Amino acid sequence: MSQNLVLRNLPIAGILLVTTILFWSPLKAALGLSFQDDRYLPIALAPLMCLFLMYWERTRIFPQSRFWPRIGAPLLGVAMLFCLVLIHWRWTINDGARTALIMFAIVLVWITAFVLCYGPQSFKKALFALCCLFLMIPISPASMDWMTAELQQGSAATSFHILRLMGIPVFREGMTFMLPGLNFRVAPECSGIHSWLAFVIVAILAARVCLRSRWMILLLVALTVPIAIFKNAIRIVVISSLTVYVNPSIINSPLHHNGGPLFALVDLAIFVPLVVIFQRFENRRRSATVSGNDVGNISGGFPPAVAETAVPKL
Repeated sequence: MSQNLVLRNLPIAGILLVTTILFWSPLKAALGLSFQDDRYLPIALAPLMCLFLMYWERTRIFPQSRFWPRIGAPLLGVAMLFCLVLIHWRWTINDGARTALIMFAIVLVWITAFVLCYGPQSFKKALFALCCLFLMIPISPASMDWMTAELQQGSAATSFHILRLMGIPVFREGMTFMLPGLNFRVAPECSGIHSWLAFVIVAILAARVCLRSRWMILLLVALTVPIAIFKNAIRIVVISSLTVYVNPSIINSPLHHNGGPLFALVDLAIFVPLVVIFQRFENRRRSATVSGNDVGNISGGFPPAVAETAVPKL
């Protein structure tokens, strides 16, 4: 049994090894970016996410797998050619955009290799896991700065409203806050972009493990944005109010600089109940669907002749 498993996975392992060697230079550049800047950490984690989800859903993905050269081989050949052209063609675009295009092509190569080695049925079942590989494509610095600015703006606005609701005297001008005895600015480093990206990765895995509806999964992942903004606002409010009313040194304490894991509990306190609610909603819909099918089977499960003779006519 184990020997059959090894033989079945040997082609994909060989293709992955060969493509990693061929495309090592752009892969190394992308991975280096993820280690230099925490905002690009999903590049390094995307393959691990894909492997985890495939292992988790192995009983759904692989029972119907089969080698599919008729379609898979041409697709893999086109993807390989596309990737090689991108690598060796002299482009006039900047290095960041070129790396993103090459990483997109590499992901296509790996996905088409999966189609070749496991066939269409397995591909359909593994589509969500395979799509996680697209997180390896580095986002442009301009787009990353835009997301950082949006989270920064959202955190500042939410913090201001929470402080006002708490009755704390506060004046805001842009990103600068003025409280009694304390002036501070919500800097881009305080936008929560790093914790949000980590939260998104956890949300994708948790949503796929706990839910089945694609729309529910997408909604749950989308809700990480307001949750992350609210959590970051709570962090700003707690640190600033403690600095004003408890101890002025808190603004420079470990709670400020290293308190991320502690405030991440706010994310979990909101996210976990949402997962439970979504899961119960899915189960109710599934139960209602099954019950409806059962009623249909009972009412329409008899041949017409039997149904006519079973009920007397008046």
